[in-house]
Amino acid sequence: MPDIVVDYELLNQVAQKASSLKEQVKQARESNQNYTTEQVGGGVSYAIQAYYEVWKGSFKRSEEKLEQLHNLYEGVARGWADWDFRLAGEAGKQEASLAADLYRTQKEIWDDWQEAVAKGYVDPNDPHAPKPPGERESQWSTTDGHGNTTTTTYEYGPDGKPTKITTTITTSSGLTSTDTTNYHADGTYDSTATDVYGNVTTTTGNSQTTESGDHKNTTDTFSSTTKTPDGKQSTTTGTTTSDYNSTTGHRDSSTTYTTTGPDDDGNEQTVHGTTTSSLDVNGHEVIETIEVHEDGSGTRTVETDGRKEEWTSDHADQNSGWVPKEDD
Repeated sequence: MPDIVVDYELLNQVAQKASSLKEQVKQARESNQNYTTEQVGGGVSYAIQAYYEVWKGSFKRSEEKLEQLHNLYEGVARGWADWDFRLAGEAGKQEASLAADLYRTQKEIWDDWQEAVAKGYVDPNDPHAPKPPGERESQWSTTDGHGNTTTTTYEYGPDGKPTKITTTITTSSGLTSTDTTNYHADGTYDSTATDVYGNVTTTTGNSQTTESGDHKNTTDTFSSTTKTPDGKQSTTTGTTTSDYNSTTGHRDSSTTYTTTGPDDDGNEQTVHGTTTSSLDVNGHEVIETIEVHEDGSGTRTVETDGRKEEWTSDHADQNSGWVPKEDD
């Protein structure tokens, strides 16, 4: 199956245009069709009424087609944007954590050097002396030049660790998402996120990290609840384990989770999932997710550096029988 790259901004713009055209057609269909002879001239009044009488069915069908086109393009655009935004949000959190680790390391080196200078152990004019860490970054903002922006802000505690991370993503056509996570000294955290569909997810968790040599191992247990704009609700519980090598910058993580809630038809279902991720020092990342339904069927998704491949199987619980996913 070939890699897929989708311009969801263009799709969303087409969706909005289709919606606008639908309203124009509707206004034309429902507009005044009874003109007097004084207004339009003799014989024309009847011709206008006859025209609308013949074509009003076509106008209505055009509205329906434009509505279907709007729903299709908007659905695809929001789906891909949601996936992209989630990756950007997670990347922002990882960047904050790595930046905080780097700053603390640089500051510790600088403080140790200053202490050594004060005690006369080293030459303060040594050309190989460490550099001061500078000001700690508190906000990163990127734009693609077309009005699409990602802004992440960070707040830090006295120990230099992040205490609050907020990421907001907005596109020129109005797609938006936001995620705010608060981190506490005891390792617990809570977050609130609103995605491109208007779904609101609240999460609580506990993240504990141990260090051994150049490895940092983290275990994160979490529970979240997602509510849709129409009142539907689902819950997810899971655990993530990760290993980060501070020397090489390589990070491996694995998440197991269970989600219970309504499916697309409103029927209650339980889905078991696993996600593995590998990130190297060059920023090359591979994420694989397998979700298994109660009947053993499921999906497999592999995301590689912004590209996505999908498969389905009737034996997902056995991690076998995968075939490329057909377009909806």
